[in-house]
Amino acid sequence: MRPKEPMEERRKQGAECRRRPCANIDLMSGTHGTDRSESHTRRRHPASRVAVAVVASAALLLSACGSDDGEEPAASTTTEATTTTGDTTTSSSDPTPTSDPSSQQDVRLYFTRDEVVGVAGRTLSASGIARATLESLLAGPNEVEADLELDTEIPDGTEVLSLDIADGIATVDLNGAFQSGGGSLSMSLRVAQVVFTLTQFDTVETVNIRIDGDDVDGIGGEGVPSTELDRSDFEDQSPAILVESPTPGADVSADLEVSGTSNTFEATYQWAILDGDDEILEQDFGTASSGTGTRGTWSFEVDLGDYTGPATVKVYESSAKDGSEINVVIVPVTVG
Repeated sequence: MRPKEPMEERRKQGAECRRRPCANIDLMSGTHGTDRSESHTRRRHPASRVAVAVVASAALLLSACGSDDGEEPAASTTTEATTTTGDTTTSSSDPTPTSDPSSQQDVRLYFTRDEVVGVAGRTLSASGIARATLESLLAGPNEVEADLELDTEIPDGTEVLSLDIADGIATVDLNGAFQSGGGSLSMSLRVAQVVFTLTQFDTVETVNIRIDGDDVDGIGGEGVPSTELDRSDFEDQSPAILVESPTPGADVSADLEVSGTSNTFEATYQWAILDGDDEILEQDFGTASSGTGTRGTWSFEVDLGDYTGPATVKVYESSAKDGSEINVVIVPVTVG
């Protein structure tokens, strides 16, 4: 018969288990669920209560470490974890948003303009950031964005039923309103809006869309694909030049960085920064990582010196035919 371990040693082992990572790890921030063992000092129990202490220790162990099948303990708080780059969660539950300014994160919403996707920005609580971003997308463009002709193809009444992000795959469950109305172009654009918005996060490589809790072969009567989607599936819904940063209405510094993607002739693009009177502050051209049929990425930095006030970021392509400005993108910002 194996000798019994001293009671004090078993208590130390129980405490150690409660401190180690358990099943309900917040996958984005790496934080754990609430550990009640750190909130109070444990007392020694007299020998007559040894059996009670052993049972209690076992119960706490199960509560802290969860079950082998991945089911979360009922008493734990489920969160969508956060980093500065994205969102990872295995649950659709969100914590109460924090009002701490240090926990705010800038995100992009992908609306539509001229039958392709267009970019807008929001600053949201970093807690549950992916779901919060998606719900902001469903709310549609604000007044300023509407003035810039940004619109949405996502129908009113569309709701996020759940969002699960794991192993690079975002699975979003939307209600039936998402596939109501519209033709093939509208369906493709609304799916593109969801895919572009979720794949901005480094934790998301592809997107699956479910409707009312069910897997579907396609979205709407047109059967727009609904699984294993990424941005390359929507090149036809992407503009020749997509400016992703800064977003319209953003406050920027004089050391301005502009970035985006493009699919232009010989991968070239032109840019200019205009002041409040539309006078050119700086201008130049650049070359994306690829072009002429293949979408590439690009970025440039410009020092605006001591200029402050309203400004416009203008990115465009020069026509190979006559040199005129084509595929022009205008992004109003405030330098300060």
